[in-house]
Amino acid sequence: MDAAICTMPGGVCTSDDSTSFEDLAIYGTTAVIAMGLSIILAMQLDGVSRRFLSPTSLLAKRRREYRYAVEQGNEYTALMIRQHVGGGKGLYDPKTESVVWAKIGSSETEEMDTLLSEIMDAKKATPVIVAIEQDLEDDNNPNDYHLFLAFPPASVGVSTPAAPNLYQRVRVPLFAFCERLTNAFKEQMTSTALCFVADASSGMGAEMLTDVAKDCNYGVATISNPAWMTTLALIVSKNTQNITTQQFETIIFALCRLDAFRVRESVGVSRTVLFALPGQACVPQLLPLIQKVFVHERHLFVYDDCCDSVEHGLGLIKKYGSSYRQKTSKEEWELVSETPTTISATVPIAPLRHIRARALPDTLTNLNSSQASIVEAWMASVDMHLDMKSREKKISYAPFVCRVGVLMKRSGIGNEVGSDVSELALKNVLEFISGSKSRALPEEVLEAAQSSLKRKRSEFEGIQSNNKLSPDEKILIEKSVCNQSYLGKCISC
Repeated sequence: MDAAICTMPGGVCTSDDSTSFEDLAIYGTTAVIAMGLSIILAMQLDGVSRRFLSPTSLLAKRRREYRYAVEQGNEYTALMIRQHVGGGKGLYDPKTESVVWAKIGSSETEEMDTLLSEIMDAKKATPVIVAIEQDLEDDNNPNDYHLFLAFPPASVGVSTPAAPNLYQRVRVPLFAFCERLTNAFKEQMTSTALCFVADASSGMGAEMLTDVAKDCNYGVATISNPAWMTTLALIVSKNTQNITTQQFETIIFALCRLDAFRVRESVGVSRTVLFALPGQACVPQLLPLIQKVFVHERHLFVYDDCCDSVEHGLGLIKKYGSSYRQKTSKEEWELVSETPTTISATVPIAPLRHIRARALPDTLTNLNSSQASIVEAWMASVDMHLDMKSREKKISYAPFVCRVGVLMKRSGIGNEVGSDVSELALKNVLEFISGSKSRALPEEVLEAAQSSLKRKRSEFEGIQSNNKLSPDEKILIEKSVCNQSYLGKCISC
């Protein structure tokens, strides 16, 4: 059955095939969502689909819904970024979008070189990455991807201003310009290290470590869940334009270095920029690319057991519902430019790649749509980590691995509650992030980190406490994960 786009979760689908029980289940979902009923009722209709659809059809239906949710969330974030660089809510006029962007074509090499010189000038503010998009109205090259950059006003200084403003906006060809950026950054001497955090905890671990790095004020600049990374992960997952792996590597290198250069004023004694990848959903698409082009930088994989990750993810869904914005009160660049965790942490972008995942449809049928989406996203992240670890010597993948349960005092070596090792685990991971293994962390830094961790621990415990899984649900989730033979060493069970 060839179905159209579905909504999150509960789906709106259409088909030209003859009516069947499977069609009736999908048509019923379509009718209810079209009437505008709540996401809770859509969840209930997932129960109807579970009764009428085969496991394979149910998983296919859910995956269409998942992808639509990610794409809609990503488009909404891109719109908010355009509004931000267009002056904010009061000034932005979407009708002017087609004329406010200066357009540079792939043949305009002098213009690209002039723009590149301006970007590499450390005395000027570095542009923010607004979007990576195709221009379907371009009659000559509608399928080509473009990079949209926005330069802050000269009056604001070198750092990216938090508040919205009227930026100078320019569109360049994605690959041609990223090639030039890559060459320029490779020639540039830098003492700043990069640390990449990949997550398998429904965003809990990445958010915890990012906040700790900020709060301890030890010279680590942070870039959390950048929306452009989510866009790139979506492009990688479908890749309808046959972009080569080498081209993706060039793009990821150029844009990571550009974003790191943008926050140079926030880099202090640790000389480190921390990138938190946008949720566990993006790890399978982005981690192999990032690890290859930044093989000598720091890589951190933070995970929690699957059931705790599901409880946290369910808490995010309950807290924010179907909203794509998590923090609507402040129109600040850091918040506006992030992919909402409620999307990136709970929804898988692409199907599990492993051939031995053929048992997945049967096991996920026993879970509701929200539980199944979080479990599949978690498995996809863990699967990529384990696959890369199995090729550790060949690809030089040797990440620092951090378990959230230890930091949360839920688990620990030789201690059921983990209280004897949580502070040691925090010290070790902070030393790795900041590159301080060879020197002791100052006491005031450790105290600030412990206070920050305590606050995050309390916040996350509150989210999970109202979304506890029943013993039967935990058994179903553990079976869903551990029945996949490639996760036999399953770090969740």
